[in-house]
Amino acid sequence: MDFNNTWYIIEHLNHTKIISHKDLMDLDASSYQMIQNYRTHHEAMMEMGRLISQGNQSVLDKLNHIKK
Repeated sequence: MDFNNTWYIIEHLNHTKIISHKDLMDLDASSYQMIQNYRTHHEAMMEMGRLISQGNQSVLDKLNHIKK
């Protein structure tokens, strides 16, 4: 894998974000949690979209449960 062109989904400062390998190397290793790495920015964006949709569905399910 060409790490110079790798993209990561990480949790950093209570936020989930997409970050390049170069920017990841600038972070203190104890300041983030890596969720996954991807060969392209597009793949990382697609997974981030899926994670957001999954989170939204979870919230909707909880709200529907409260309404009952």
